[in-house]
Amino acid sequence: MARFYTFLFLAVFLSTAASRRLSPRATPGPILTSGKNYTRVCDAARFASLGLDVKDMVYCDRSLSYADRVADLIGRMTLDEKIAQLGDQALGAPRIGLPKYNWWSEILHGVSWVGHGTYFGDIVPGATSFPTVILSAASFNQSMWKKIGQVASTEARAMYNLGHAGLTFWSPNINVVRDPRWGRVLETPGEDPLTVGLYAKNFVRGLQDVEGQELSSDPNSRPLKVSSCCKHYAAYDLDSWKGVNRYSFDARVTEQDMAETFLRPFEMCIKEGDASSIMCSYNRVNGIPVCADARLLVETVRGEWGLHGYIVSDCDSLEVMADGSHWLNDDKEDTVAQALNAGLDLDCGIYYPNYTGSAVKKGMIRESSINNALTNLYTVLMRLGFFDGSDEFKSLGLKDICSKENVDFAAEAARQGIVLLKNENNTLPLSSSPSKTFAIVGPHANATTVMIGNYEGKRLDS
Repeated sequence: MARFYTFLFLAVFLSTAASRRLSPRATPGPILTSGKNYTRVCDAARFASLGLDVKDMVYCDRSLSYADRVADLIGRMTLDEKIAQLGDQALGAPRIGLPKYNWWSEILHGVSWVGHGTYFGDIVPGATSFPTVILSAASFNQSMWKKIGQVASTEARAMYNLGHAGLTFWSPNINVVRDPRWGRVLETPGEDPLTVGLYAKNFVRGLQDVEGQELSSDPNSRPLKVSSCCKHYAAYDLDSWKGVNRYSFDARVTEQDMAETFLRPFEMCIKEGDASSIMCSYNRVNGIPVCADARLLVETVRGEWGLHGYIVSDCDSLEVMADGSHWLNDDKEDTVAQALNAGLDLDCGIYYPNYTGSAVKKGMIRESSINNALTNLYTVLMRLGFFDGSDEFKSLGLKDICSKENVDFAAEAARQGIVLLKNENNTLPLSSSPSKTFAIVGPHANATTVMIGNYEGKRLDS
């Protein structure tokens, strides 16, 4: 009996599920001063242009440990200056030579236009888009997952050098899929916690590891190529369903399900991938908003799993807590205090910058807690070379973005993820004759840009 093989394509479409507060942004990437680009903070010429001397700044002394340098940096800031760094669009402190920094960039399946830290425009029109994650995961090829991370992070570093990206990327999405009708299925590695965890580990290693420096006696000083972020933590897999949305959803989960299903991929991402960030989700778990749950954040992520990095909120999560779910009927200062004291270091939003000061005045937050958050944040930026530059990646540029080699690899990754069905016993009404023609019908029969997926490597409306 003749055998016939055919391709099965499963396409899941979703409008880009980015934050509600995307807005026009300033140029990210290298630090801008007097019309010149600097790819490191501790540049003597940059300080001179500010009327400062880099030699006066201990935080720029490369002979000292990151811990000592970060402590000096934070110690130079006033309380107001510290608070101004707690939002994703950190304002910097010009008085001491600290520039602004946009924390939010995305690299789900290649560098994405989404976020305040990355943009495509006159110099960089786009980046290589690899297959959506659900397709790459179907290859079950762990070395390929890692290589996708390596290639994407090389393009990210090149974009940073050109002033078109930051160094901190809030990817991958490693939520376990429970229902194929969830609109964000295409962003994730699927329904199996082990596969999701293995994908996370390899992709994160590909993004972050600097060749030859994968291990260190002090993980908080290990160099990073770019910083990754495991999201959305945890028990998060709903957008809108029968009147319930992701902002008000309360996931009722048993301890066993939390440990075996919803937490396991994140544990692998942190402990085996050594991810330098994790993002808490909008939803509540058993009644408590994740971004204010000390058990899930400081006790589990930082305590049990040993996170070497920072914890960030999904965008506007604190606003959702206060104005959406009305948790404990807290006012804005209560919300900020609950989150910061639970271990949330960075607010993708405006609540930390706007209400932390008044929360301190009310005695709800200690300045030492703010210092701890800033230590976690600026240690990551030290490891990324934000302050000192990076000899390994300084030569990267436009030639390294969307190169033929990268595009060819993206096509090969797509081929490896395709699922083949064997037409055994002629179950499918198809003939193996090469003379047959096939018709593809439906709204996406002639689709082009939609097939690239969301969090894509080109802003289509630009």
